[in-house]
Amino acid sequence: MTDLWYEDSGSGPPAVLLHEGVVDSRIWDPFLPHVEGRLRTIRYDQRGYGRSPMWTGPYSAVDDLVSVLDAAGVEQTALVGISRGGRISIQAALERPDRVSALVLVASGLAGRPLDIDVTPEQEARWDAAEGRGDLAELAAIDMEIWAPMGVDEDLRAMFVENVEASNADDPDNAPPSAGRLGEIALPTLVVTGGRDVAAINELGELLAQEIPGARSARIEEADHMVQWRAPEELARLVLDFLAA
Repeated sequence: MTDLWYEDSGSGPPAVLLHEGVVDSRIWDPFLPHVEGRLRTIRYDQRGYGRSPMWTGPYSAVDDLVSVLDAAGVEQTALVGISRGGRISIQAALERPDRVSALVLVASGLAGRPLDIDVTPEQEARWDAAEGRGDLAELAAIDMEIWAPMGVDEDLRAMFVENVEASNADDPDNAPPSAGRLGEIALPTLVVTGGRDVAAINELGELLAQEIPGARSARIEEADHMVQWRAPEELARLVLDFLAA
């Protein structure tokens, strides 16, 4: 069994939905109606996020994912991962390819490749000051400026605020680097980027599409880093068409 919160819903081929590292699995709420009846979706709160317990020491995010699959009785599944969720999906494809049937990597991260995120001098100064005084609310506000420049509603703001401690902590996930190993991935892969996402994420998306053998790519122009929140119907169409191919 798993100690992580998860939800198993819908019918059809299974797909696990893995959220970004600044929010939790509620970010998939707008996406789910567009795949209902077409996919069996399993979404979960990663360790430290949402309704799942905080880490207490080193752990494996891939082992956490496998624990959710075991609890749901799923032997093999597609992974739809965004940002941190994409990073975990890549790790799972390398470490446990027996449990993964396909990858959809959206605005993905990559273990072992630091991101050079453009921030203004003013944001950097505010960040340093907020860290110094332990002001989590201000850290969440800066996160929103960087990762959700298209704006936030009450629900999205709440997710940033409620998950800011985990998103800004040193994550002790003990996964080895995936950078340099992308050529080992032998799974159908779709790489999706957002036209209004940060430049470093989109540059990484280009790298993933180039280095993962046979990877396809797509771009959703009117989306920042919160892709499934901004363009749920368009993302759902891309996912369904890719997995049905």
